[in-house]
Amino acid sequence: MNRKWVVNSSPLIVLTKINQVHLLSELCHKLIIPSGVVQEISVANAITLT
Repeated sequence: MNRKWVVNSSPLIVLTKINQVHLLSELCHKLIIPSGVVQEISVANAITLT
């Protein structure tokens, strides 16, 4: 079965913090991250690093 998931920022952020983001690619065939989510994560990461 081809599983395609569209994810928002919450699972990406939480799974990255606990070093388990690889689970997404293991559970689905294709992972779709909308450009708005990429921008949101980039801004959140920039704020965290400063």
